[in-house]
Amino acid sequence: MSQPRKPWTARRIHLWVAIILAIPMTLMAVSGILIAMRSVTHIQVPMSWMGAEKAPERLPITAFTQTADGTTWIGNAQGLNAIQGDKVQVLEHFSGQEIVGAAALGSTATPIVATRMAIWAQVDGEWKAVRRGRVRQLVSLADGGVLAISGGRGEMADSKPFFTKDGENWQPYGPAMKANKLLPKLEDPKVALHQFMRELHSGAFFFGKGPGEMAWSNVMGWVLVLLSLTGLWMWVKRELERRRAAMPSTVPAQAGGPAGTSASWPANTAVAHRTSLKG
Repeated sequence: MSQPRKPWTARRIHLWVAIILAIPMTLMAVSGILIAMRSVTHIQVPMSWMGAEKAPERLPITAFTQTADGTTWIGNAQGLNAIQGDKVQVLEHFSGQEIVGAAALGSTATPIVATRMAIWAQVDGEWKAVRRGRVRQLVSLADGGVLAISGGRGEMADSKPFFTKDGENWQPYGPAMKANKLLPKLEDPKVALHQFMRELHSGAFFFGKGPGEMAWSNVMGWVLVLLSLTGLWMWVKRELERRRAAMPSTVPAQAGGPAGTSASWPANTAVAHRTSLKG
């Protein structure tokens, strides 16, 4: 006779939702940890792994400039390239780094280059990080200098314009800050909801961007991984125990028991009954 269907109690619904979503939640947790660590890790994977995009013949241009000697400089998500005529030179120093800006500096043969978290200039024949921090913009000025705008925490942070004439020495750019003061003051400024949610999700709302954000994402991510995988393991373990308890006994019949049965039959039946009640 078939057993009656178990009712869908809140506990049972919670259990099955947790089982079904254990693997997706683990993927979300691990991917969130790696996203938070993007500024200190340089792990790369094949572009063919991307599900929504196919690998292009050439990477999209993320930075472009021309220096006084006629050299064309092209930056992309994988590095910086210098082109003179038909000759292409790949700069090994920027291999694997995303170039977010490039600007010609006066009559120098090499430009100022910006990656996500640093500004680079060639000093004594070597590329040197002359400024650190998140770079928002890098442009050439009419007087031959280069202006860089860096930003801090969040989209509403004050932009900080600096300029250089030699690539090494940087000072606040007064004309930009003076022009900005002429703009009307903000009254009850607003940001998109997704930006606020991103700060809550990443922990930047509580700890700011940087080590605090990375620590928050790592702790919460690994806790989610632990809960998901241990919950899945407990379910698998319980199912295995239930199946073992429901299997007919193979112990030979003993004296005093019914023919073809085991003396442990009543005990096995009780264990199976208790296990089904727990489910």
